[in-house]
Amino acid sequence: MGVFNRDIRQYLGKGSMVQVMAAAIVMNSQTEVLLLRRPGKEVWGLPIGAIKPGESMEDTAARELWEESGLHADQMKLLDLLSGPDYVKKHANGDKEYFIIGVYAAHGLSSAIDLPSASDVSLKYFNREQLPDMDQLTAHLMSKLAQQSYED
Repeated sequence: MGVFNRDIRQYLGKGSMVQVMAAAIVMNSQTEVLLLRRPGKEVWGLPIGAIKPGESMEDTAARELWEESGLHADQMKLLDLLSGPDYVKKHANGDKEYFIIGVYAAHGLSSAIDLPSASDVSLKYFNREQLPDMDQLTAHLMSKLAQQSYED
């Protein structure tokens, strides 16, 4: 559970909470998808994170892409808005987070010389037919978006 959620939990207490998030999908010219593996994790995932107060979903997707990969996108195109029973995380203490997720395709990519502090993240492109073990949320997103077309 992130710092933001811990801060909110001190006011809300235990129970369910709705979290608005945005994810960025990056594909190369071979339509392979860029996934990242965070330090200490065995599974791969998409750049994804919670919206900060006053931030748009599009800006969140771009910020998460930058923070987690060092990539900057000139344009973020909305692919889908997802919610429902497939987008719930149950924590060990019984708390549940229900996610509303804006999924964006990142276009016009450039990389930074100075990577953000999370530069120890592993980045790799994967064939969409041979994806690695992914976190539950990324697996649901990739399954849902399998039929979507992606054009640069």
